[in-house]
Amino acid sequence: MNYDKEKLKNAILYLAKNGGTDVGKKKLAKFLYFIDFTLYERREKSLTKIEYEKQNYGPMPKSDIFYAELAKLKKQGVIDIRKPTEGDKLEKIIALREPDLDKFDEMEKETLKQIAEQYRLENAGTLEKIAQSEPPYKMTQHGEIIPYHLAFYRNSFGEMDLNND
Repeated sequence: MNYDKEKLKNAILYLAKNGGTDVGKKKLAKFLYFIDFTLYERREKSLTKIEYEKQNYGPMPKSDIFYAELAKLKKQGVIDIRKPTEGDKLEKIIALREPDLDKFDEMEKETLKQIAEQYRLENAGTLEKIAQSEPPYKMTQHGEIIPYHLAFYRNSFGEMDLNND
């Protein structure tokens, strides 16, 4: 599956700037999962088109793509990945440029903003637990690609809830 490199790059920049003070690789991966699966649930099209694998620590973008893209963006001077400092155990992804929001349509911008605001104060471990509690993760075997169509079982918008009026 081909993924959208421009949207991935600009989503990484946006989330590094707006996702809280502790955006490392794990938190970034969960942000991307929530954004991609929320958009797929809303309109049957994800933001990045990247594939996600079921791992012990939750859904992860395919590692060969995810880590290669982060390394490439660091090499290009688009982001920095700061090593943990004394008293802080986490790497931090720092945006060195502004994201190009023109790469996104209105629903994509809205979803980026919504997910970043909803989870910015949560740490990566909490986001991991939330993602692991979702049907797409639970319905897939370890190491398998999580099919996007499982996003419809998330019921994020309540349309599957029974109306008992």
